[in-house]
Amino acid sequence: MSVLVVRLLQPDDDQQMLGRLVQHAYFALPGYPHDPDYDDSLADIAGRVGEAQVVVAELDGELVGCLTFVPDQTSDHHEFDDPYCASFRYFGVSPAAQGQGVGEAMVRWCIDAARAAGQQRLRIHTLETMPGAQRLYQRLGFARDPEGDEEWDGIKGLAYVFHC
Repeated sequence: MSVLVVRLLQPDDDQQMLGRLVQHAYFALPGYPHDPDYDDSLADIAGRVGEAQVVVAELDGELVGCLTFVPDQTSDHHEFDDPYCASFRYFGVSPAAQGQGVGEAMVRWCIDAARAAGQQRLRIHTLETMPGAQRLYQRLGFARDPEGDEEWDGIKGLAYVFHC
């Protein structure tokens, strides 16, 4: 039986490997529109540690998932005009670990953390090319929020909201 642990990044975790994991998750998307600055930001775990909470997943002791949890608007990584929400971004799961509940466990961690932070909502953007993520969010109780959709250089970000 596999052991899955979702936790905050620890100082001895391999940040470079985790950054590559997030990059590869995005790069594997059909039609992913590479942008050198954004591609670099996907991998910049060290740059986010002091500004948000980097969350990792370990499956049988191996790091297989990473995301950045943004508990409130005080972080530069907060992308919603909503003072009562948390969010998460830069979410990737190793292809070898997909389908084993890693993504779901990480999103549930974020839901619990948003509630613990006293937030009323947990908001996210996902891309049109991420149907698996969209199904996961809907299954966990997130609702589409078209008013929160964004567009970045022709890339549409679909907004979802979870009411805590």
